[in-house]
Amino acid sequence: MTRTVLAVIPARHGATRFPGKPLAMLWGKPMVQHVWERARAARGIDRLVIATDDERIARAAREFGAEVEMTSPECASGTDRAAEGARRYPEFAIVLNLQGDEPELDPEAVSTLVAGMRAEPGVRMATLAHRESDPETLRSPDVVKVGLDAAGFALYFTRGVAPTGEPLRHVGVYGFTREFLLEFAARAPGTLEKAERLEQLRALERGVKIRVYESARAFAGVDTPEQLAALEKRGPRGGP
Repeated sequence: MTRTVLAVIPARHGATRFPGKPLAMLWGKPMVQHVWERARAARGIDRLVIATDDERIARAAREFGAEVEMTSPECASGTDRAAEGARRYPEFAIVLNLQGDEPELDPEAVSTLVAGMRAEPGVRMATLAHRESDPETLRSPDVVKVGLDAAGFALYFTRGVAPTGEPLRHVGVYGFTREFLLEFAARAPGTLEKAERLEQLRALERGVKIRVYESARAFAGVDTPEQLAALEKRGPRGGP
């Protein structure tokens, strides 16, 4: 039987560095709408919802046709919102956490992740990464690097200097088995996670392997108004 897939786009209004980010206008649409449209273009997703605790985001999402789940304002992260969605939909075997600030999300890469998790039932957690041609970009502490072993599993994630090899640039898209997502969300952050401010290290610290699927093209998220302005000026590429 095909393992069914729930995709959740967490969206909160109160981001510290960029309040109101999901509703920030980019190329004539709210940023979260770009994510939703690209997610809809991915293959293998059986249900797609935007999870938020903010009525402004919910209203805008419904206006462009999205299904919305209202989640608790106590959710500390997008993963917590995805887990809340997973609790409401126990029929789904795989849950995707698609960040609401990835307006250039690659539908083909998401399709690859879904197909990979369906083909590799032993994978409990997966993510995406791509090659970065600019060495200066990879040196930035705002860019998360990931190193892989020969089988395509993550050896490390870091904001600092990569310890070995040629790292890929990590993309904040995650796939979980439903069971592991609920387990992951219930665990307290570990030492490495706190030091690097990288939630995925919670899995590696406890010996859970993270499968990394490679995107054929680069795409980046938006953390600051300056990054949004740069994207607006450059224009869209790689649409669904």
